[in-house]
Amino acid sequence: MRHAVLTTSILVSLATVARAAPVPGPAETSPATTSRPAALPARPSVVWGQAPARPPRDRARLAAVSHTLYLNDCSNNRCRVSPGFDDSRTNRSSIPAGPVQLDAWPYGGPGWDALVQCVRDTFAPFDLDIVTTDPGNTPHFEVMVGGFATQLHPELDGAGGVAPFVSCETAEDNTISFVFAAEVDNANFLCHAVAQEAAHVWGLDHSRNARDPMTYLDAGTRKVFQDSADRCGEFEDRECFCPGQTQNSWRFLLEAFGPAELRAPTLTIERPRAGQWVRPGFEILARVDTQFLLQSVDADVAGTAAGSRTEGPFVFTAPTSLPGGAQTVTVSATDTAERAFEASVSVQVTPACAADGACDDGLLCLGGLCLPGAGVAGGLGAACTDNLECVTGSCGSDGVDNRCTDDCDEGATCPTGFTCLGATDGAGVCWPGVDAPADSGGCASTGASSGLVLGGLGLLGLLATRRRRRA
Repeated sequence: MRHAVLTTSILVSLATVARAAPVPGPAETSPATTSRPAALPARPSVVWGQAPARPPRDRARLAAVSHTLYLNDCSNNRCRVSPGFDDSRTNRSSIPAGPVQLDAWPYGGPGWDALVQCVRDTFAPFDLDIVTTDPGNTPHFEVMVGGFATQLHPELDGAGGVAPFVSCETAEDNTISFVFAAEVDNANFLCHAVAQEAAHVWGLDHSRNARDPMTYLDAGTRKVFQDSADRCGEFEDRECFCPGQTQNSWRFLLEAFGPAELRAPTLTIERPRAGQWVRPGFEILARVDTQFLLQSVDADVAGTAAGSRTEGPFVFTAPTSLPGGAQTVTVSATDTAERAFEASVSVQVTPACAADGACDDGLLCLGGLCLPGAGVAGGLGAACTDNLECVTGSCGSDGVDNRCTDDCDEGATCPTGFTCLGATDGAGVCWPGVDAPADSGGCASTGASSGLVLGGLGLLGLLATRRRRRA
């Protein structure tokens, strides 16, 4: 059995990592078996001599081995390791040349808790139990997280982690891998290194997908196992060490360990609200909760597509050509467990109008659209606390009341019962119940919620450009 090492420069673009590793060459293989790399090499083809010959023993497929992964912070001298056949129950490993002890995790309790949570989140979709209490003689996999590489073996100088090789298409229970926490203090690196070292002993190779924990590459985000057929390799594509051109880390772990205890996925349309009046081209905001990655999240309005996403934020824009009246907004999703789910709301789309008086009863013509009046939640002149409540997208304040307003100028007449305040300053707002000339002052539009009272025509002129104009 041979070993390669994971350097602290695994993610060459991380600011906290100073050394860049050379492009590694293919790992050596045993004459008797085809082996996969167990860790990222510090230099091309870093290997050392064979481990002691292993006596015959049963090898199990992953589905039959332990589903427990023990994260050991090496406190209280728990990382005393003896050389021998890999066995996490007795703290034996084929890597050290003699008895060794790793220093404890150096970054305190909160840092350890954050690491454990990150690892749990990374493996959350799979039937794996991530524990921090030693399972003792119960079969388990283990990652020791602490100390320096040279404490395990002098030839590991500069390494960030290491794991023993396993033969292709087999899995060996009770295996220990190592992440040397004293070598690097980047939290994301340590989380991904733990996930990678654990997954190496389950049979996963390095991935060229920068979003996968099995990669050398930096995606700039937290990494999760990807449901995609990805090329193997470190900094360049290469053949996977086990037969095949690609690997799918997500499917591999799902088939090996099965899914975690399933909870029903949920999808909620947060905007618009059911029954809300909206203009054509309105924004749709959805929230999706599932244990799995998403294949797609799609939105449509009245059967017309409004966009598709595979990751959040799930924000879509409705078509601007929608006819007025009641329309249905539907957002549907499919996750990588092949579960389809959706949510729908009915909204009222403002119809078009040509002139004042051309709208149905109760609607007011302004800017080419028939808007609901003050008697409808969110209508023109209705009480409001936030811009999002208003069909116009603008909640204004006169220092006393907050009302849904809309833009106007000297060429755009407000509906009956409204006056265009501030029009001579370049941009005004339609304010209800004011009998005043178009150049009067006294109200303004807020940029967000109207808890802040903005008074004065001059201030209105400055703020008008921040408000969403009519399409």
